[in-house]
Amino acid sequence: MKDVFVSIRGRVLLNAEALNMTESVGNYVKHRRVPMVIREDDGTYVVYFVPAISGESVAHGFQKIISEKSKEADPPLPLCKLCEKGIFLKSSNSSIFKESFGTSLSKVRDGADIEEIIVGNCVVEDIGGFLYAEKENIKRTSNFFTGYMVPTQESLRNVVIEPQLHSRYALGTKFVREKGQMLYYVEITSSLYTFSIDMDTRYIGKLTFNIDTAGKQVVSGDERRRRIEVLLDSVKTLLVENGFGAKKTRFLPIVDWESIVIAASDKPWVVPSPFTRDYIERTRKKLEKISYNTDIYIFEGGSFEAFVADAIENIKRRVAG
Repeated sequence: MKDVFVSIRGRVLLNAEALNMTESVGNYVKHRRVPMVIREDDGTYVVYFVPAISGESVAHGFQKIISEKSKEADPPLPLCKLCEKGIFLKSSNSSIFKESFGTSLSKVRDGADIEEIIVGNCVVEDIGGFLYAEKENIKRTSNFFTGYMVPTQESLRNVVIEPQLHSRYALGTKFVREKGQMLYYVEITSSLYTFSIDMDTRYIGKLTFNIDTAGKQVVSGDERRRRIEVLLDSVKTLLVENGFGAKKTRFLPIVDWESIVIAASDKPWVVPSPFTRDYIERTRKKLEKISYNTDIYIFEGGSFEAFVADAIENIKRRVAG
């Protein structure tokens, strides 16, 4: 089995989306916004406040898929009780640990490393990291990395966030006669968004925090392979089934992937940012100069689902050796 670093960058057109909302002010629900700086043609720099989908939102959707895939594995891979339900509190204190694993830390530790206990018994916390913050702080950095989805450079200046009026209660009922219709506004937007996620399999199933035990493998070789396969299958589902974002029950967006690059390497090799439209050309130029046994897969049209499935299967074969 071989470890792999997978880097994914893409551009996805999202129309009529409300995938990442923030606070509500009265009956008005706001879309997340971030400041973006771009260089104008005259050399000046301008700040735009634009809609965005946070990396936390993407990561939550991804870990939810990892949880589901772990349960579906044959045999199932281990999950704590909270991650199994899609509640990612991540063993942040002794009370959460007890709720997650059904016992107190003192009863199961017996000199063992906290990280070893958690990693060995929960795939989500192995892959997605955790921070145990009590008398001793134990931090495990996530084995995948993602960031904000923001409008691309050419669409940045023209993005509009528009509040849509909605109402609850039906006319002709006593509820409307007594109190009137309940009106509320939800901000929606449409844009060509960037997408980014990287995954590093080197430390899956291994300890990372304590300098004396870092690199120690705490699960069997077979289970470690299966965890990596779950990670790869999960990112395939994340992309193909648009598994990121919230508020989809009544604001399901229209989704169209314009392009995407998937790279697989022996060492960290990151696909250039898709913020500018020349990112595919820059990816090819980077590969000419730098390669760690790097394979790249490029989608610019056709069946997106087939492309992603084929690319991920090729990477799984690479991992299998």
